Amino acid sequence: MAATEISRKKKWERAHKALNTALKKEIHLMREVLASLHQEELALLEIDHARWAKIMNHRSDLIVVLKNQRSARMDATVELTKCTVQLEKKEMLPHDEESSCEILTKLDQLMALLDRINLQNCRNDALFEQGNQKKKMPLYCPYPHPLQKVRRKTHVATYTQKG
Repeated sequence: MAATEISRKKKWERAHKALNTALKKEIHLMREVLASLHQEELALLEIDHARWAKIMNHRSDLIVVLKNQRSARMDATVELTKCTVQLEKKEMLPHDEESSCEILTKLDQLMALLDRINLQNCRNDALFEQGNQKKKMPLYCPYPHPLQKVRRKTHVATYTQKG
């Protein structure tokens, strides 16, 4: 093997390692976001507005960090793609390499976490809307419930004597 080919191979291995590390960090952050969503659900169920606000502030910070980590992962993916083209490989993640299997497993974890986060977020949105509906006044209905017996009003007639 030529020195340039060895250099490219090492660069490709570094890109694999960088992508693996970036995925590991992103999974960790997504688990924190999911835990935050579970805490939000509890705060909504307990109608604890102060705790809910604190959780939302913390989550907004987490989302910023997650956004930066996703950018790092995308950069690592682009770098791996460039290395794959330079080495004239057919696959970016060959199935016979251990590091590729680790990356694919982490990508599966990422997708599963994303599904769980979306589900929990929908549940929290429904709880939030339910809480808003409770704050509003109940709707007035002039008609009685069909199973409720209608009571007639008692009328009292009074007569005055002329005197």
